[in-house]
Amino acid sequence: MRLTPLVLVTVVVLAPAVAPGAAQSLPSHYPLNPTAAARSGLYAPALAAPGGARWGGWIAMQYGNAIESELDTITGASYLLDAELLHLSVGVRRDLSPTLFMTGEIATVGSYGGFADGFFDWYHDLIHFEMPERDARPTNRYAYRFDLPGSGVVERPASGLALGDARIGVGLRHSPRHQTLLSLTLPTATGSGGFGRGTMSASVMHTLAAPLLETIVYEGTLGVGVTPKHGELAAFQRAAFFAVSSGIRWRVWGRQALYGYLFYHSPYFHGTGLPTLDRRELTVDFGLIAREASGAEWRVGFTEDLAPGDQGIDLIMKIGRSW
Repeated sequence: MRLTPLVLVTVVVLAPAVAPGAAQSLPSHYPLNPTAAARSGLYAPALAAPGGARWGGWIAMQYGNAIESELDTITGASYLLDAELLHLSVGVRRDLSPTLFMTGEIATVGSYGGFADGFFDWYHDLIHFEMPERDARPTNRYAYRFDLPGSGVVERPASGLALGDARIGVGLRHSPRHQTLLSLTLPTATGSGGFGRGTMSASVMHTLAAPLLETIVYEGTLGVGVTPKHGELAAFQRAAFFAVSSGIRWRVWGRQALYGYLFYHSPYFHGTGLPTLDRRELTVDFGLIAREASGAEWRVGFTEDLAPGDQGIDLIMKIGRSW
C-alpha cells in the first residue's frame, strides 16, 4: 500500500477527540540530512506535557550514515552525499503558565568520512537491502557536492563538531494532549558541513495525542514553515514547506513502551532535474522508551528511509533523555 501525503494529513485531522490526562509523547524527530536541515526548520516536536515543574529539558543525539548519488546524463547535473553525520542537541522548556510555555535549544553538528561504513553494509546485507551507491564509493571516504545547471560545483567540506542553528519557541497547550508551537531558528551555525540555513526560519506545528486503547496512544503533528532562499543554490530552493508525522506509543510493560511513526516532509528543492533533490522525504522512526517514576524518560531508537532516492537518511541511531 502506498502512503501519500493526503493519507497522513487525514489521519492527523480525523484523529479521535483529545482526552484529558498527562501526555506521554513520542520523541522529537529532526531531519539529519544537511541538504534538508539547511532548508527547513520543520520537525516533529514532542508534547510539552504539564508535570507540575516549571522547568523541563532534554538531550538527544543521533548519528547516521548517508549515501546519496545521482547523475543526469543529459544535463550533466549531479549530487553526491557520502558521509557520517552527528546531531547533538540540548534544550530547555520554561512554563510561563499552565497553558503557555517557551523552549530554547542549541545543537552541535558534525560531518565525517566516518568509520562505520562496514557496519552499515553488514546491516543492509542482513535485511537484503541493495545499495549500489555504496558499492560504487570507497569505504569511509567523505564527499558532499552539488553540480547543478547554472550554479557550477558547490562543495561542502567535512566538519568536526561545530555549532548548529539555535532554536527558540513559544507554545500554547490547548490541553495536556494538544499543543501549538511557533518555532524560530537563528543562523548561528559555524561549521563548514552545510547544516546551517544561513538565515532565519519560522515554523508553526500543531500536535495532538489521543488514546486508542488503554495501552496505545496515537500522536500526530501537522506543520507549515518558511525559510528565505539563501546561498549558492538559491535558484533551486523552495521557501515554503509542510510536514506531517503520525504514529503510536504502545505501553508494553510497566512504564516501558515501544513507539513508531512516519515523518513526511514536502520537497526542499525544485527544478534541479535530480529526483533525489526534488522529491519529498518519507521516513519511519521507531524504538523503545523507558519511563522513570519521576516522569523522566530514556529514548533509544532508529530511523529508516522508507523511500530511497529522497532526503531521508538510510539509517540513523538515536538516544535521548527528557525530564
